[in-house]
Amino acid sequence: MPQLVNLFLVIFGVIAVGAGLAGLRSHPASSLVLIAGIGLVLLAYFSDRRRERRVEERKRADAQRRLDELTGRTWGPGDSLRVPGSIWLVPGSLLLAAAGAAAWYVGIAAARQDWILVFVGGALFAASGLILARALPGMGRPVLELSPIGFATPLNGRIAWRDVSGVFLYVVTQRNGGESFRLMFRVKHFARVATDIHWTDRLLAMFRLGALARGVVSVGLPTSKEQPKAVYALARLLWKQATGNDYDWNPLMSDQYNEALQRMDAITARMREPAAVEAPLADPWRLSQDMAQLDRDAALIVGEHRRALAKAAWVVGVLVLLMLLGLAWPWIRALLR
Repeated sequence: MPQLVNLFLVIFGVIAVGAGLAGLRSHPASSLVLIAGIGLVLLAYFSDRRRERRVEERKRADAQRRLDELTGRTWGPGDSLRVPGSIWLVPGSLLLAAAGAAAWYVGIAAARQDWILVFVGGALFAASGLILARALPGMGRPVLELSPIGFATPLNGRIAWRDVSGVFLYVVTQRNGGESFRLMFRVKHFARVATDIHWTDRLLAMFRLGALARGVVSVGLPTSKEQPKAVYALARLLWKQATGNDYDWNPLMSDQYNEALQRMDAITARMREPAAVEAPLADPWRLSQDMAQLDRDAALIVGEHRRALAKAAWVVGVLVLLMLLGLAWPWIRALLR
């Protein structure tokens, strides 16, 4: 049933449950009203669950259809996919700037200046200015353009696929079940190959952040425009067609980790070749070298995962400590006075 019908079922069910409970002692028939109310609430719950499943199935079917459409065709030199940007980025950054300015003013204007509000307000205002500066060049332009030649963004112009050494889709799952996506490209020699370098990239590079410092171009993909997973699949397809590369890359891991993944992919691809069965008989030394390299790379990957888990545990511990300090700050400030 539609969501609106389920909402009305819940409302009527709650009213019936309340009426049934109110008259349960004086009117024996009220138990029937109570049972009917509970039944309406349960009916609405299970109906809404079915509706959500149908919506998810439809989304998956649409995503698969778009994926097949993008990757199943031949892409010529003049073809391209333009991904529209979000229209809410500029208004959102302006609202963030207003909130930061208000918090800063309240902190300054208070009888006893609240330096936490001053700091938070200043940080929000500065962050909104940076977001706005990076959002303005993309107004009215696609946030990403993919073509057989390369990819292009409003901030950095066009970068050829031959200069790309990795493609990754970063997915963040939110508490409400929603997802946000960022498509990331490894451009190791970004300063040399980028046709345009925005001044914010130079600013971020001073803090070892951004594409200029890290060699990673990151593009946010709005979920309402194009299916992010289909865009990622097309980027991988065009990258493979232009360079022959088809290995995995993870920007959250070290270069040594990604190099190990690349070597393992090359060795396993060689082992899947038609002549792979006869190759060990012709060159057993090469086989032993490959197996030893696979063992070393596997050990490196496992060690990297363990270090990442340990680092995540430290980060969680620090965040918990900061949260506790934030909760205890009023008492700490009272003790310091």
